[in-house]
Amino acid sequence: MNTRKFCGTILAIGLTVSIPTLKAQERETLDGVWNVTVTVTNCQTGALIRTVGSLQAFHPDGTVVETANTASRGISEGTWHQDGHRAYDATYLFFRYKPDGTFASLAKVSDEITLTSEDKFTSAGTVEDFDATGTLISTGCFVHSADRLLELEHRGEWRK
Repeated sequence: MNTRKFCGTILAIGLTVSIPTLKAQERETLDGVWNVTVTVTNCQTGALIRTVGSLQAFHPDGTVVETANTASRGISEGTWHQDGHRAYDATYLFFRYKPDGTFASLAKVSDEITLTSEDKFTSAGTVEDFDATGTLISTGCFVHSADRLLELEHRGEWRK
């Protein structure tokens, strides 16, 4: 009987320790909605081209959808996958528009993402613009700094 109580106590302690660990591990994923600051630069000179905000949703099925706070581009759609511990790759496309609303280019984003904590990520990559015939017309570099949106909401910061 004492052996059973001792084993039961050890099992209970083990479960108590492992449950928080499992919950923390569940958050070590890109799945979720992120509030992202995008800084686009000239790849050769590093000169700032623009800074925009975006919302990026990484779905468990490996799809990503993004929208930015600028009228000169459409919604991004693409895919992402894990590429190591806390490392991810994403590729997505969006349309750019001229001021009159007509097609300007198709942009292809290649993004290398690092989950720096369960609720933050940074990334770096390139955005290539193609004209209507598929000819590459420009390449820009960018960095992202992101916070998991739901975590910001819980802290009351997302309405700043």
